[in-house]
Amino acid sequence: MTEQPPIAHKWEPIQDLPDNWQDLCRPDLHAVHRQWLAERKLIKDESKLEELQERLYALWAVETGIIERLYSVDRGVTIQILEAGLEALAQFHEDQLISADAEAMIQDHRAALDLVMDLIGTEERELTPFAIKELHQRLTLSQENCEAENQFGEVVKVPLLRGEWKVQPNNPRRPDGTMHEYCPPEQVQGEIERLLAWRTQHEALDVCPEVEAAWLHHRFAQIHPFQDGNGRVARALTGMIFLKDDYLVLVVREEEHRERYIAALESADHGDLKPLVDLFANIQRSDLQESLKVIRKLRGEESVQAIEAAAAAARQSRDATLPRVAGALDELVRVASVRFEEVVAETQRAFESEGVVVAALVADGDANEVSWPRESLEAVGRHGSFDAERPSRWVSLRLGLPPRPETHVRLAIVLHPAGGQPRRYAASEVLLMRPEDDGGWSSRSSTGTPFSFDLRPSDDDARAAVAAEFRVWLEDKIRHCLRVWANNL
Repeated sequence: MTEQPPIAHKWEPIQDLPDNWQDLCRPDLHAVHRQWLAERKLIKDESKLEELQERLYALWAVETGIIERLYSVDRGVTIQILEAGLEALAQFHEDQLISADAEAMIQDHRAALDLVMDLIGTEERELTPFAIKELHQRLTLSQENCEAENQFGEVVKVPLLRGEWKVQPNNPRRPDGTMHEYCPPEQVQGEIERLLAWRTQHEALDVCPEVEAAWLHHRFAQIHPFQDGNGRVARALTGMIFLKDDYLVLVVREEEHRERYIAALESADHGDLKPLVDLFANIQRSDLQESLKVIRKLRGEESVQAIEAAAAAARQSRDATLPRVAGALDELVRVASVRFEEVVAETQRAFESEGVVVAALVADGDANEVSWPRESLEAVGRHGSFDAERPSRWVSLRLGLPPRPETHVRLAIVLHPAGGQPRRYAASEVLLMRPEDDGGWSSRSSTGTPFSFDLRPSDDDARAAVAAEFRVWLEDKIRHCLRVWANNL
């Protein structure tokens, strides 16, 4: 008998989800999934969607064996198989493009997916220890033997126990001579029952599929309940989780994902499930995005072109309107500027009669090109927003006594979009006081309600009515500004 190799990873009973499992969920995946669900509904011909789904099932059936090195299939041949369909596998074998074992095993893998979908779609079927054994039997139907280590440390072929828990330890020897220890045979039934009990609890918690799939895959792999084929069963269970939540079956590709897949499983062995969650989420998101491209193509070039034409027409109409909207805003800026200049003149005359010099400034510009103070943005944000695609304007009045910076006050009127309607605008007042030494403003306030209006650049009467109402609103803001300023002198 050979000496027992050192243990690199010692088996421990499986653990439930980490406490922070919600932090592992991927909102970016969920967003793509929602988009995919919405656009999938637009396809009227269900057979086209079934063809798309079947292509991914076929890819899963091929790749789940390649990644375990059960057989090899060239990438180009895999693409041909997907184009021809699995019913053409016999011809690929006749043409010596795949082995007889590969042909049989790929068919087994595809048949196992039917059992997965039966577990999902039939209320009477549940994921039980018996169902897992049945899944293993389907996946390994054409596999007669597997490798095992005898008492002398030699790797030998032994008959595979299909659909039965292992009766001997199946701890693999790593390249460095150490051993990875899996669940002992006598503990398998209890660990599987605990795994499925937690799985039931997770359904009640509505655990996101990428986290649940990673957890179930890794914990099942930790148990390693079968003599061989555990990876295939784990990936089938992973596919079941995603399919149950109306995602795509998850395909882990040997060429693209093998190294990251193994590394992520090792990270999970050390308590970090995140790399495996992220790997599964990234694969699923990528496949959903590719599926979206196909769905959009299926919707037909004519409808896509019609939508693009309508969007272009809307853009042209908006682009033609924007200059007129900007011109109408400029008219209101001129109204405010003229009134501010009058206020400056009146104020300077009054203070000069008392022998006091007043500094005053009227300015205006494009509101989208100004770095507004945070408080100003908050004031505007209550009633609308700045939008680089739509014109915005500002005009301001500044008053103060030059020797006393604390007396300075600035009344800014911001004309900005208000809501999604292209002609809906608002004028918001922002009152800034007491400039600091660095030119900033240490105290800021905003009062009153905005002046909301619809811009109709081609309607002279409507523009005149807006200007008249704006003057009334503006006068109230000027009075408030002057009262605040007087109190600060």
